[in-house]
Amino acid sequence: MEQRGELGQELYELGLRLGRLGAVAVGSGGGPLARALARIAGGGAALSGGEVKFHDGDCAACGAWVGRYYNLPAALFIRQDGDGVEIYLSDGQGRSFHRRLDGGGPASAVGEWDLLAGADCAWAACRVGERRSDGGLAAAEGPAALTLALERLGYEVADRPVPGAVLFRADREGLSLTVEQGGATLRPVGEDALEAAAAFVDEPQAVPAFRPDGDGAEQK
Repeated sequence: MEQRGELGQELYELGLRLGRLGAVAVGSGGGPLARALARIAGGGAALSGGEVKFHDGDCAACGAWVGRYYNLPAALFIRQDGDGVEIYLSDGQGRSFHRRLDGGGPASAVGEWDLLAGADCAWAACRVGERRSDGGLAAAEGPAALTLALERLGYEVADRPVPGAVLFRADREGLSLTVEQGGATLRPVGEDALEAAAAFVDEPQAVPAFRPDGDGAEQK
């Protein structure tokens, strides 16, 4: 695994150099090792100020064409072949470089990247469950999932404070929630902002689930 780490470092440093050129097309094919190394190189390019264009072309020739078509100064394609990888680099003008590298271990030891799509919607649905509010107008400030949760609860949701509307305000990361209603500021208890919003609907006048913002005295 140490050798594989060195391979990753080499691709990262290559990405840093490519990023300084301004932009680079990056693609991969053949397996998870190539995909991981492409992301490492792309990360290096982005961190050095470059614009990274990931593409889904599945061969080096397509990657080189992408670079030329979009007038990019460089195109990188990484091909996994067994336990090794082949690096294809072109300068966008037809000149190319090819090098084979040892993968540093069995390709089967490389994990896969996966995208869990729809996480905001799933989070909102889980926290709300079958709960429903009396409805009405509400305003939401915070992550997009807060708006999704409030809509599932039955609110008509605005994206800014509205006179007479309940204001649900979460921090940027969705970890806590305050509710402003009728001149009072309440802090519903929950593992996160969405669970706290659901708790507010369950028991909007509960004590000690809520406390006024500021002095910490319980609401009576």
